[in-house]
Amino acid sequence: MKKIIFSLMLLIFGGHCSTWAAGNYTEIQQLGIDSTVLGEQRNLVVYLPAGYQNNKDHFPVLYITDGDIQGPHTAGTLDYLAKFDQTPKMIVVGIVNPPQTRVRDLTVTSADKQNTQQLDNADRFLAFIEQEVIPLVKQRYRTLDYQALSGTSHGGQFAINALVKRPGLFNGVIAISPSLYWDKHQMLELAELAMKRQQLQGRLYVSIANEESTMTEPFQKFVELTQRHSSEKLTVANQTFSNETHNTTVLQGQYYGLKHLFSGWAIPESPQTLADLQTIFENRSELLNTQMVIPEDTAAGYGQWLQYLNRQDDALALLKWNRKTYPQSLNAHVALIRAYLHFKLADDAKAALENALKSINDLSTEQKAQLEGLFA
Repeated sequence: MKKIIFSLMLLIFGGHCSTWAAGNYTEIQQLGIDSTVLGEQRNLVVYLPAGYQNNKDHFPVLYITDGDIQGPHTAGTLDYLAKFDQTPKMIVVGIVNPPQTRVRDLTVTSADKQNTQQLDNADRFLAFIEQEVIPLVKQRYRTLDYQALSGTSHGGQFAINALVKRPGLFNGVIAISPSLYWDKHQMLELAELAMKRQQLQGRLYVSIANEESTMTEPFQKFVELTQRHSSEKLTVANQTFSNETHNTTVLQGQYYGLKHLFSGWAIPESPQTLADLQTIFENRSELLNTQMVIPEDTAAGYGQWLQYLNRQDDALALLKWNRKTYPQSLNAHVALIRAYLHFKLADDAKAALENALKSINDLSTEQKAQLEGLFA
């Protein structure tokens, strides 16, 4: 019994193994921008998802600060999660923050020093991302409308500032060990005001490690603010990594942050009906603002699992949908014929054979023989 179930699981999920084929890895590109907003040249490191050059698909985008440092492991985490369908494949855009400009780039200007006539510090860097980085990425790469932002430490402060100052610019925000102590907790005041006005939207993940009270106390106050001023427009998750430090927490923070941004994305590792799968893909479509359809191999795998469990109506409904949606797929026709034969529905199996012979264009002699051989 366990062996058969394991084989079915491999049938459903084993297709991901083929994505580890030689040459099918993340591609890295480096770009430079002569920024008008910042008045200087800045660098980007772009991590394209595995297989990007081999298809015409469009992808959501994750922007990360400290991109040369945080980019490689983040791209690796996303690659692994996507291979097991826990998240979508994403383009990762690493925005480089060199040591000499990092504090200026990522921290908010002190309230008593703000110039109302000109953006400074994090607000100016956010304008640089919105006005120059994002348009360049959209022009150069195949992107969807979905975009997220992730940052650590001062980058976490920057991410929360972006959520507060430009609601809706990013669909999801990850802030790992954010430096919310900065300038007498100024970011807490800005966030509370935005929360009271119900301005924030999307999904937010915040985390902290085993750190000094300078970091943990404002973090806890921020979490309490999100709970006190909860909103249907903003979905928040927070997490404490008591076994990690400020420097090591980012690995787990990115992993769980991405899982939160795409909670509800993964298909449960249990039998799924057509209605179950359609609900999941409708949610995916809504999240990414693009139409997503159940893949043929996914439908076939779950259909055969249901067949093994002798759930006749559920199995046939899913496999008939698969054939209708992918009429040129030999495998979709074969799976349905086998299901009819399994349930001893000989007349339906013969009708399905005739359908396959008429529907599949340029059916080869070998393929025809394979279909007819199902009745041997």
